[in-house]
Amino acid sequence: MKSKFISVFLLLLGSLIAQEPLDPTKQQFGYMSVGVGPLPVLLPAFAGGYRTQSGHHGADLSLQVSTVVAFTQVKANLLYHYYFKPNTTSEFYVGAGVGPSYLFGRTKEHLLISPEVVFGKQYQTDTKDPRFFQIQLSFPTFAFRAHDPQCHIFYFPLVIFSYGIGF
Repeated sequence: MKSKFISVFLLLLGSLIAQEPLDPTKQQFGYMSVGVGPLPVLLPAFAGGYRTQSGHHGADLSLQVSTVVAFTQVKANLLYHYYFKPNTTSEFYVGAGVGPSYLFGRTKEHLLISPEVVFGKQYQTDTKDPRFFQIQLSFPTFAFRAHDPQCHIFYFPLVIFSYGIGF
């Protein structure tokens, strides 16, 4: 009986020692977001994406769609996030990356690419569901047409305000 007790004790102790400590600032989740932009035009913008965070560093990969009857923009976002004070219950972040997109509709089709800068606040609800508010700035935007060898540059910053819900 004594040897069984010692065996079980050592087995439990070994399993506790072998576990890695839980880092409360590690998280990853998929999300859907809704917003307006690119400003100055007030278009509805919808996105679906995936975020991951470990301490101060994180990544955000998403696909956005902004549309009206005349044209539609489909945009991929590849972003790095820096969290100032990592705390998954409430934290501010800044980020940068690249946003390739495709604009099509009644006008000629364009391939666009722009550097991206984001500012936001990410938090958790009482039920531990992730949420965020974000401002995304695209500036400048480089446009390429299918049969035009020239690159057109838009020097007007495009801004999207969005609210995201994680799952």
